[in-house]
Amino acid sequence: MGTNKTRLRFDSAELKSGGSQLCRAELQFTFGGDQIKAAAIDSEAGLGPLRAAAAATLIAIQQAVAARFTCRLEDLDRVNALGKELIAVLIKVDFDGREFQLFGSCQIGQDEASSAVKATLNATNRFVDLAMRA
Repeated sequence: MGTNKTRLRFDSAELKSGGSQLCRAELQFTFGGDQIKAAAIDSEAGLGPLRAAAAATLIAIQQAVAARFTCRLEDLDRVNALGKELIAVLIKVDFDGREFQLFGSCQIGQDEASSAVKATLNATNRFVDLAMRA
């Protein structure tokens, strides 16, 4: 099976304490054979590190699609659904003069930051596919 060139592949995430009670999420992705690095900062407290990981994912997505659309994190939360702990994200996308809301989720694994990245990709992958065809 070949590599899907329109999907952003998540390679790694690293969370770093940025001082002043801030957390920096540094992520690496592959898109169409190219490496993409992105970073974002949020609070070290609560869901801040997960929001930073999701925000960095959105930065990488916008780089990958050459700014064909813009997106931002509207909300992120830990939720329990059907007895499973999940990260759920709500993403706002502006594309071609229209606004969309996208929802994604991922079951929480050993690394919550990676789960936040995967939830964000879950929300946006189909949209990335459509944008790359446009």
